[in-house]
Amino acid sequence: MLWSDYIYFLFELMAFIVAFVQWPKMKGTPYSYFMPFLLYIVIYEFGTIHNWFSINHSNLWIANIQMAIFFLFNALFLLGELKTPAFKKHLGATIVFTIGFSIINMAFFQGFWKLDTMSILLQDVVLIVLCCLYFSELMHYTLQPLSIIKLPGFWVNTGLLFFCIITFMFFASYAYMAYKNNYNYFLLFWGIANASNAILYSCLAVAFLCFRKGAEPG
Repeated sequence: MLWSDYIYFLFELMAFIVAFVQWPKMKGTPYSYFMPFLLYIVIYEFGTIHNWFSINHSNLWIANIQMAIFFLFNALFLLGELKTPAFKKHLGATIVFTIGFSIINMAFFQGFWKLDTMSILLQDVVLIVLCCLYFSELMHYTLQPLSIIKLPGFWVNTGLLFFCIITFMFFASYAYMAYKNNYNYFLLFWGIANASNAILYSCLAVAFLCFRKGAEPG
């Protein structure tokens, strides 16, 4: 195993370490939940790298589960960041529908042992919409000047937006190759995974560093 092939894991580990260090300052805010979530991500990725979950030379079954968990956590977090009641009501139902679709797709259509690319694409679309609505609210409902680079929500949404756009474009372009376990797909995936995860987890680390002792950033 060449660790240079898994640079994305190092960014995930970095984000977890920053979350762990900053956790006392984030305690009592929704951002504190990132610490156990990132611990789960690090354990999952470490196990995947070492083939802990491989069955018949494939770990796609657990990738489907992990992506659903990733979606659910981030979607609920982003939903909590929104302030418009109508958005929250309709998007809450959309999140439930997306999880239901993912379960049905895994059980009856693309399957448990194949990569459920249709579910991934739908999950990415929902997260992109949530991120865009956050930025819309940030522009239209802020009544006083603020430094957006000091807002943890800005960094979380920026990282997720770029991550989801990149993965959506990738899976939309190479979904068939992914579903058929094409070897060339996996070569492409390593490069995309390293780039998209570097962006996402770097942004998360910056978001956690926005917290100062005694106060949550505005």
